[in-house]
Amino acid sequence: MDGRAAHPVRRTGTLLLAALSAFLLLGVDAVLRPVAPVRAATAAATVTGILAERSGRPAARVSVTMEPSDGTGNPKYSAATDRAGRWRVVGALAGHYRITYHLPGAAAPRYYPGRVSHPVGFVAVPARGRLVVHDVLPRAGRIRFVAADAATGVRVRDFCVQNPLELGFYCTGPSGPFPDGYVDLELPPGTYRFTGAAKDGVHEGGMVDATVVDGRVTRATLPVQPPGAELRVVVRNRATGAPVPNAAVRALAVDKRFPDVWDVTEIADEHGVVRFRSLFPDRYHLWAGAAGHGAQWVGPNGGTGDRATALVVEPRPGVTTLPDILLDGAGSITGSITDRVTGQPVSVTVALTTFDPFWYETTPQVPGDGSYTFSGLGPYEWSLAFIPRGHGGAGSAYATQWSGGAPNSIKAARIRVVAGGTTVANERMSAGTAVSGKADGLPKYEYAGPLYAYNADTGDIVAVDENVEDGRYDIRLVPGQRVRFCLSTVRCHPDFTRLADATAFRVGTRPFTVDFPGRRR
Repeated sequence: MDGRAAHPVRRTGTLLLAALSAFLLLGVDAVLRPVAPVRAATAAATVTGILAERSGRPAARVSVTMEPSDGTGNPKYSAATDRAGRWRVVGALAGHYRITYHLPGAAAPRYYPGRVSHPVGFVAVPARGRLVVHDVLPRAGRIRFVAADAATGVRVRDFCVQNPLELGFYCTGPSGPFPDGYVDLELPPGTYRFTGAAKDGVHEGGMVDATVVDGRVTRATLPVQPPGAELRVVVRNRATGAPVPNAAVRALAVDKRFPDVWDVTEIADEHGVVRFRSLFPDRYHLWAGAAGHGAQWVGPNGGTGDRATALVVEPRPGVTTLPDILLDGAGSITGSITDRVTGQPVSVTVALTTFDPFWYETTPQVPGDGSYTFSGLGPYEWSLAFIPRGHGGAGSAYATQWSGGAPNSIKAARIRVVAGGTTVANERMSAGTAVSGKADGLPKYEYAGPLYAYNADTGDIVAVDENVEDGRYDIRLVPGQRVRFCLSTVRCHPDFTRLADATAFRVGTRPFTVDFPGRRR
């Protein structure tokens, strides 16, 4: 999304200032009035604004509300823009307010500054005087969803769909905004993965990819699983053929970059049988392991340490039975971790690269204090991530790197594990390139971080700076890669919601600066 807010009037030229002031003084016929009583003695500020479409035309007949950003809901002001897109509130109490726009016929509101989702922007209303707030409506399109049985195509009227940019579900129902068996979602243009679930007590969940087109309505069908759908597989010891009870198998969607706590994991019964009964219709990779056996991504002909070569599984309506998962013996990787220049020992965290190395709850990892040992791996080729103290952020002496000093997981050196053996793989840590900049989202954004840096080619998180309360960030990056920056997870440089839309910067050996918002220096 390119949802950029119009600049405050104080940052424009004097001619524009004079013109806008004239507009505001000569006919603002939509006055926001407080819903709750406001004491006149303390309500001395006036807030005015002009709301425009991206074409430059005024956004007329748009309902505008101002609510305190702390969520108290009081005082609240509401009215509609006039034909020139102008609005005004008089007698507003001082404080921070979120501004919401409700468009005629729109299924979801827009938010200041120029956003379709994540209402994190705010304005600071002074105790007295005037605040001018101009904004441009963001690009957006609508998806109209219906649900249907994945096997028969018969419509399912009671269902919910999750907005992929938010945590909330939107559901059909006689008392809600969608009583007619469909759900409308409005999003920035782009292709998204939508998940949902039936509410009829018969069907399970569903998943579908759909593309949002600016200014248009796209229709999509959510295929929900019919009753009795099941993915079944038996886990065995490769050497003996015996079933492996209590083996854990995790299903991860192929297009999902990293596993997390929401992935479905099932445990084998006493016969080694694993049953998945709640998977959405999608394409999956399987991760498997058990005590006394080496972990693996399930491959077409046995295990693998490289997710890119894993077997792709597609559950179908009814029972889908997979070839047996064959577990091998476990081996280990060990090595020293030293400073590339001085040769002194370095303390880091060592994690598998096929997982998000920064998501500690679900990522296999071990501590490394000058040396490390990673056990429990199947006899395949693996690669590792080496995460310094401070995660490559403020206070870190080193940059996050992958096996062999690589800048991302694809370029990482592969380490061959032998069942029952130990492979030596030493790592020399580099200080990398220093990158810094402004991370203060104010005055438009009521948050400041943390700052994440992602490799633009792989999606790997390469640095995190949690300490941005002072409005700045400092990170270290391995040269030879392109990176994208995001404040929190909802504002990516310079002002996008999606990581894929963010600016990509090439990292060389010289320090540089990237500000929010702003350009590289």
